[in-house]
Amino acid sequence: MALTFDDGPNPKATAAILDVLRREHAHATFFVVGEAAAASPELLRRISREGHALGNHTWDHAHLNVLSRSTIDDELARTDDAIFAATGARPRIARPPFGARSFVVLDELRRRGYTCVLWSVPLANDWEAVGAKTIAERVLSNVRDGSIVVLHDGDRGRPADRSATVEATPLVVEGLRARGLRLVTVPEMLAESDSR
Repeated sequence: MALTFDDGPNPKATAAILDVLRREHAHATFFVVGEAAAASPELLRRISREGHALGNHTWDHAHLNVLSRSTIDDELARTDDAIFAATGARPRIARPPFGARSFVVLDELRRRGYTCVLWSVPLANDWEAVGAKTIAERVLSNVRDGSIVVLHDGDRGRPADRSATVEATPLVVEGLRARGLRLVTVPEMLAESDSR
């Protein structure tokens, strides 16, 4: 199953989540907002260097369904460029903010060579004022083999207090392993499904 984080990078929370993942010997996928990525290239380099995957979450967390094709393309291209500038690699996965997609959005993603990645576990609403145990319980009560989980390390590209998400991350990882689930990045999951 794949553990993913949206809306970062957020210097404090993303770094703390990376510390947890390193301690747990676990990998995740980070769908980053371009303007935050451009402001924190060192975090993108760390994400990549430590074996995690990066995905495009648009430049400023725009609701793509209300944008023109050219604006959608600009949102994706600017974020792609920020990721490339930091890491030397271009992501091949993207997650539209809010999961919002239309035929136009999906067509633009395909045209740019992206695989659109959503989630399969109900959102844990970790941006609400809830504790780490509640976040972990919301994830673990719905996860199964092949699941994609979303947590948040930022707030639409802005820094935010994500201490509960940081504290929930080891609980989620331990709970997943207790269920016999192996954590992989989204690109690893896609490669495994292609090989079947």
